[in-house]
Amino acid sequence: MAVTSENPPPPPRTLNVQKCADARRPEIESLHSLVSNRLSSHFRLPRSLRRRTTSHVRRPKRRRSGEGADDQDNGEGDEKKEKKLCRRERRRRELTGNPELGFVVAADGTRRLRTHVWHAKRFRMVKRWGFYLPLGVQGRGRGSRAVLKLLQKGALVHDASYYLPIQLEGPQDCILSVLRMVLIPSPPVVAQMSSESLFHKVLQGACHQNAMLYHMDSSASHFVAPVLYMWQRMTSERVEWEISSVRKLWIWIHAAAFHEGCNALRIACEKQQKSADGVTVSCIQQEGRIARLDIMGNKASEVMSKILCPVTISNKTIDGHEVPEAQQQFNMDQIQKFPPGAILQLRVKDPRLLSSEVNSEFNEVGIDLVSSDTCKPSDNMELWDSQCNLDPPVPENILCREKNRKRLNSLFLEPMSQEVPGGRQQDVFSQSCPVVLLKHGHQTTFLGWSIILPLSWVKTFWLSLVSRGGHAIGLRERRWVAWKNHVPCFPHDFPDTEGYRSLLTDEGTLLDASAQLRPHRAQPQKTPMPPPWDCVVAYLHHICRNAVKFEFLTLDMYVPRTNMTLKEHVERMDSKDMISAGDVEVTDGGGEKETLCLVRVFVRPFKEGLFEDGSLVCAPCADDLPGWNSRSEKEVEKSQEKWQLQLKQSSVESYFMQLESGKWALQVPEDPADLKTFRWPIGFITTGAVHACNDRVSVGFCDIRILAALRRQQYLQTEIKRPEIFVLVRNMKSAAYRRAIATIVLEQQQEDLLFL
Repeated sequence: MAVTSENPPPPPRTLNVQKCADARRPEIESLHSLVSNRLSSHFRLPRSLRRRTTSHVRRPKRRRSGEGADDQDNGEGDEKKEKKLCRRERRRRELTGNPELGFVVAADGTRRLRTHVWHAKRFRMVKRWGFYLPLGVQGRGRGSRAVLKLLQKGALVHDASYYLPIQLEGPQDCILSVLRMVLIPSPPVVAQMSSESLFHKVLQGACHQNAMLYHMDSSASHFVAPVLYMWQRMTSERVEWEISSVRKLWIWIHAAAFHEGCNALRIACEKQQKSADGVTVSCIQQEGRIARLDIMGNKASEVMSKILCPVTISNKTIDGHEVPEAQQQFNMDQIQKFPPGAILQLRVKDPRLLSSEVNSEFNEVGIDLVSSDTCKPSDNMELWDSQCNLDPPVPENILCREKNRKRLNSLFLEPMSQEVPGGRQQDVFSQSCPVVLLKHGHQTTFLGWSIILPLSWVKTFWLSLVSRGGHAIGLRERRWVAWKNHVPCFPHDFPDTEGYRSLLTDEGTLLDASAQLRPHRAQPQKTPMPPPWDCVVAYLHHICRNAVKFEFLTLDMYVPRTNMTLKEHVERMDSKDMISAGDVEVTDGGGEKETLCLVRVFVRPFKEGLFEDGSLVCAPCADDLPGWNSRSEKEVEKSQEKWQLQLKQSSVESYFMQLESGKWALQVPEDPADLKTFRWPIGFITTGAVHACNDRVSVGFCDIRILAALRRQQYLQTEIKRPEIFVLVRNMKSAAYRRAIATIVLEQQQEDLLFL
């Protein structure tokens, strides 16, 4: 006779503790006797070993008379309790919320990132450009060696949501005409583009491009900021070169120059509308709708492949969004093969739902998630449509509720409540997210990836990136990364922008305020911030006009960032008179207007020295040039001809003097003895060398006319042609000049458009 096996009945929902204790009474009694024998029946702990475990308990405050009667009113007590929430609870609800649009705004109007709570617990926060941003890890600003090591052997992540997009929408030819007004390099005419050119790929939406944004109807010195722009990808149904088709374009601008950039683009759109007989180009701000996360390092692609799992197209719709079936299949392992500048548009799963455990939980409640490693790229139309609603991810409380329910089911227990917390319906949430991946760098330098995604998904992807191997960095560490890759960092390495001047002015104000808190004798030497760039022109005037005092009402700075613009500026110089007083114009007020042409240079110490931010780059005289000989230090010590040049301490303090107007002026010494050690400034260091690194190169800006004159002078004296230029560098608070070698960046590469 066959024996039928039946499943044992599940345990009851409630357990009788008394019956369980009676069944195990013999075991408990034997254990009690064993413990009592070891303690000799002394179960009380000595008073010297006791701990006050109830000292933190506070007695509840007594209710005032009449308070209980108010609480018994129908509904009135609950309303009062809601109004009397403490500030900590209000901030918790405000910061942990995840609205679909907009940043969380403080009382003073400062915006907070979606990762503000995460960063505030670990980083030093600063208020810049209208945001609360992470400056760096707590401490004195050290840790560069560990960060640069992670850049080589790991991955660094940075919340770049303070980069804000502007969307241009209109006919393709009209958008191109707007870009030609404000961007350098400007895109050429469509008919002149070859199928293999970079501009052709950018116009198709396959690549993004870096450019410099300028004011319209103004000289090139009115520079706004470096920008990144990208077109919406063309679909196969569109005619490729139909210039009248409606296209969309994103322009990403740093928050320090966002309002200035918006004004420049709006003015250009208005001028284009007048010239195109009413055909308009819409300029739409996408602030608070989409955001950007940056991933840098050699293992950036590996970390991205861990959290980005593209959805499949087994169904033609995923969460109600169509996924085109005509495009080729794609695997996340292929992202390393993409060239720099590539754009990839995908729809990926929620990174929190990648584990099989979480997938099974949502499958049990009826949420269909397909787990596969392949996908076909989508157009992400909802990201480009400014009127389309972007569904937020599933809240954490719902995920925790499902995990708790799964845990209770494994114990054959039923959940106590089936209500959905949060007060929102679950069908408005999404389990997939549209993203756009951008690869930065050029053929020799890989700067990492950027993930463009809805703002409501930033916190979800951020926590997944950090937990999967990404190391979070702030603004200070991001600047170290830019220095390591020899790439300028905005706004520190853009002295011709308003963002640079406002940033250094604010930093100088903070330094002055902290110095005032110290005793007068302990106050540090006051240095100009930002550096007085007009003193560079003083060197030219001193040679040409033999002047000692200089005053300029206005000073325009122009920095060429392509080899073509640099050549055009050099061709305008008079080859016979290389050193001139510059382009001098007379303003309406009778004062002089100077145009200062600066170029970015790499400054390396010749033998010793470490140059800081704000250091002076000075021109050596003819007697200083023998100090750059190729002899070793041992030969120099034997001959007792060690090179050194120092100022007096009084000359260091009086090198720059602050006027009553607040500006700083260069003071040329009148004493002939002090004049022998005085060297004229030709530029400044904007990014000093990072400590604890073997590479001691610094980034500075110098006048192109003075550099050309120094190169000619050094060639006539040494009779050796070389691309390097001998200069002297002195830290602002130091008395010693250091020998250095300057190299012009645009002489080593065609363009200098990359930035961080």
